Amino acid sequence: MDIEVCWAAIDGDDDATWDQTRVLYAYLAPGDQEILYIGKADGTTVRERWNWSAKKEFWMALERERGIKCPVVIVGEIYSDEDVRLTRELLADIESLLIIKEAPWGNVQSTQSRISRPGLRVECSGNWPGRSVYVDRG
Repeated sequence: MDIEVCWAAIDGDDDATWDQTRVLYAYLAPGDQEILYIGKADGTTVRERWNWSAKKEFWMALERERGIKCPVVIVGEIYSDEDVRLTRELLADIESLLIIKEAPWGNVQSTQSRISRPGLRVECSGNWPGRSVYVDRG
């Protein structure tokens, strides 16, 4: 199964991208574009995930340990040429594959094991600082 994730940076507080759901998002370190965190907005918007109180420990650690108060936010829209339905499970599998392969500083879950989806091939384009192709070999 071939999936494309097209990444774009959020441009200011009034950018409509904040209101998207069923997408991936990532926080990047300003300047060097290190991937700090990868997440998914499913049932919530990107803005709600940004403000979510459950991430309080992440935000405190980011400032304390990395000195970063405001990371760059990018959003990845999911596309496929195949007749693929973007289910919650598929979105979670794409997120998990990227987390395992990139090992972002702030992702403490999904870093040791994951449910595999053999044959899943994810190509990242646009404003993505990681590699361009990820393959789940199962």
